[in-house]
Amino acid sequence: MFGHSQRLIKIFSLILLTMLFYAVARAEFMVWNWNLFHSKSVGDIFWAFFVGMRFDLSAAFCGVAPVLLLSFFPWPVRWNPLWEKVTWGLFCLINVPFLILNLVDTEFINFVGRRFTYDTIFILNEAQGKMLNFVGSYWLLFLINTFIVAAFMLLAWKLVHRSGKVHWQNHWQAWSAHSAMVFIALAFAVVGIRGGFQRKPINFVNANVFTAPLLNNLVLNSTFTFIKSYGAKEIKHEKYFADREDMLKLLNGSRVGSSLDRQGRPAPPQNIVIIMLESFGSEYLGPVDGETRTPFLDSLMKKSLVFEHAYANGRRSIEGVAAVMAGIPALMSEPFISSHFTSNYFLGLGTLLADKKYSTSFFHGGHNGTMYFDSFMQSAGVEKYYGSTEYGNAADDDGVWGIWDEPFLQWMLTKVNGFKQPFMTSVFTLSSHQPFKVPAKYVDTFKEGRIPILKTISYTDMALEKFFTEAAKQPWFKNTLFVITADHTSLHYLPEYTNEVGDYKVPLFFYHPTYKFPKVDTNMVVQQIDILPTLLDFLKIPQKETNYMGSSIFVSGDKVAVTFNDGVYQLLANDYRLRWVLGSSEPEMFSINDRNGDKALTEPAARKAELIQKLKANIQYFNEGMWDNKLYYPTPAR
Repeated sequence: MFGHSQRLIKIFSLILLTMLFYAVARAEFMVWNWNLFHSKSVGDIFWAFFVGMRFDLSAAFCGVAPVLLLSFFPWPVRWNPLWEKVTWGLFCLINVPFLILNLVDTEFINFVGRRFTYDTIFILNEAQGKMLNFVGSYWLLFLINTFIVAAFMLLAWKLVHRSGKVHWQNHWQAWSAHSAMVFIALAFAVVGIRGGFQRKPINFVNANVFTAPLLNNLVLNSTFTFIKSYGAKEIKHEKYFADREDMLKLLNGSRVGSSLDRQGRPAPPQNIVIIMLESFGSEYLGPVDGETRTPFLDSLMKKSLVFEHAYANGRRSIEGVAAVMAGIPALMSEPFISSHFTSNYFLGLGTLLADKKYSTSFFHGGHNGTMYFDSFMQSAGVEKYYGSTEYGNAADDDGVWGIWDEPFLQWMLTKVNGFKQPFMTSVFTLSSHQPFKVPAKYVDTFKEGRIPILKTISYTDMALEKFFTEAAKQPWFKNTLFVITADHTSLHYLPEYTNEVGDYKVPLFFYHPTYKFPKVDTNMVVQQIDILPTLLDFLKIPQKETNYMGSSIFVSGDKVAVTFNDGVYQLLANDYRLRWVLGSSEPEMFSINDRNGDKALTEPAARKAELIQKLKANIQYFNEGMWDNKLYYPTPAR
């Protein structure tokens, strides 16, 4: 009989090999994104690698479990060559895709700001037909990763194929030894998959050993996050308030008293143009070291109502669109648009404007079907969707995502000029996205920056200037409110933005060519989900039911913004911020200027208690709104 125990030893060698390559993938993740990690201490980075071994062990045992079970069976010695081939093939079939997932996350982290999870699978649909472009843009990373995967498969074969037998004096000793090793292997597997001897298996929350989410992502591996997120219950039925009124009064939407009521609104029916800028973090606007990448937007902001503390409600485009067009924040792992909750009752901007006879439309230069935007616009009541298919000129396609911003915005104007007034239209730009390319004729026009995205930021700013120059010539322009924001942030290069607060800081400003806005507290916290109620307030469109999470920017007060990412809730106020890791007893409070979370505060205790109540109210309201399909309540008296 062949020594069955030798097979178990080979399987455990494969586990160690898998852990080694997860460490290699983690090192690549760090080195490739060194511009994000260079400010972190060496001690923190080493600790992240050390703690990460626990998650690597769990992921490795999960990936090797099928071949481990296969080794328990007493294969005859003459079947050994077959066992080696089956074991190696099954091992590679399961673990090579997982390794590739970790290696792809080296760059993918810059798309969504976190490790790959099961709910992120929808993005693979966006990559269809674009793979050659990605390889061309990241050819060096592709070559390195191809070598790593090939080395992994080769070493796995050598470990499985290596010679070695364990000889026993009789069958009874062989079977006894094998049975004992099977029991030990099972015990190790259970402990390994659970990540230790603690009462509950490790989860995302156990990786939150740092206040900086970037380091927590370094701790994790993508295999673990994908497996743990599969089939996970997205949101819980939290019940912090028994009385609904106690919950509602803590939310931004409970505030009343619009400054528009005192000053008055413009008389003619007003048009609305919403401009969502792809990946435009606040740090990209304005001068840095005496140089600006956005001269046009800077000049427009000087004539606009600008909010200094504006936050995105998510980290992905699919989340930003839902927040702006439907007032729904991203307080769960899966985007609302691609979740089963999208069939819930909700009031999109198009639906709310329909009664006032507005013509409504949404423009996006991406390929039709991208992130389900076209389908979602129908649900949001938007009448017309214009994508690359409607544009109809493939010569202006960037070869990856869709139509370049400059020609698409000009084409959009030709369509808008034919709309019946009043109208609401929205455009989501595209070009400031990985792989950060500009049209060939502008390659030498815009300078490279400290990070790749800055060149495309300059290009989109130029495209917007041309758009506004032509729009200003149109008769509808003088009666139009422009809302400019971003879908989410992207790569950071300024230290003050490389943190959990900077991850959500986006521009949000309002421009009207003829109307003078009333006095507003521009230091107030605002967020993307405030855009919808702001527009209803500006247009004086009363509503019988309200989503209490958002609030008009013309209504002042002590407002907060709430975000959620990788199992961490964050509440942002003007003076403090809360950080609540799921599973921990209570949130930590930091000064809003302590963006790296260096010093948790317990005082002022009354303010901390107040903010905790606000955070809990937002969580309960959103979760109940999703599970109970009740995101709206009667509008409070104004």
